[in-house]
Amino acid sequence: MNIEILVPDEWTPGQALVVRQLLQHGIQTGEPVIAFVRKGVSPERLAEIYERINALICEAGLQVT
Repeated sequence: MNIEILVPDEWTPGQALVVRQLLQHGIQTGEPVIAFVRKGVSPERLAEIYERINALICEAGLQVT
């Protein structure tokens, strides 16, 4: 099955490729966890979000890859 995802026009081809590779890796190796954030999110806030997601996964007895 193929799933088509449209990316924003302002994304570079490299950004689109990286997202494709991350999604493909997640689907092949486990259950992907995807977080959507606003365009202007700061690097610090994004790191905080992923730290909280990782903690939640670990607390559930699962493994973060």
